[in-house]
Amino acid sequence: MEPVKPKMLIWGKQIYLRPIGAEDTKRIVEWRNQQDVVKNFIYRDVLSVYEHEQWLKNKVFTGLVHQFIVCMREQDTPVGCVYLQKFEKQHRRAESGIFLGETAIRGKGIGTQAVRLLAEYGFYQLGLHKITARVLASNKASARLHEKAGYRQEAYLKDELFLDGKYEDLLIFGAIEPNANAVD
Repeated sequence: MEPVKPKMLIWGKQIYLRPIGAEDTKRIVEWRNQQDVVKNFIYRDVLSVYEHEQWLKNKVFTGLVHQFIVCMREQDTPVGCVYLQKFEKQHRRAESGIFLGETAIRGKGIGTQAVRLLAEYGFYQLGLHKITARVLASNKASARLHEKAGYRQEAYLKDELFLDGKYEDLLIFGAIEPNANAVD
């Protein structure tokens, strides 16, 4: 599982995932800084163009993070992004993340489909055994979409994070490669 920058498109029924590029910076910064998006992030500081460019340069373009733009097939329009990060080669695992920047498509199964496609990429293209996701307990929509995408809640961490002046509970979800044997 060596770092490799993804070059492929990943096709789903309603969406496709394409590798993120520098041309997406303005859109990502706008999406990421929306109040209804940032409230579900652990890192809540305003994201600048410079910070995003550094993320691309140091994480994405080096292969340490595999990040994709979620696009609607029919309209060919970007609506959000998904990513894999924190790769652990020895354990064949990584952590996933998602956010949808376009409010009109939320609650329509797009996030679930994007998380499923990302997991399939992780399992079948990268050879991962397990993918985890950290979700704020207050983010019921994200918890539901991960469950619908085949993830199982593995932990409930009480008062795990101190965000915006109060403690927040954190859920840990995990998905195991579907074809995994009990012992690898």
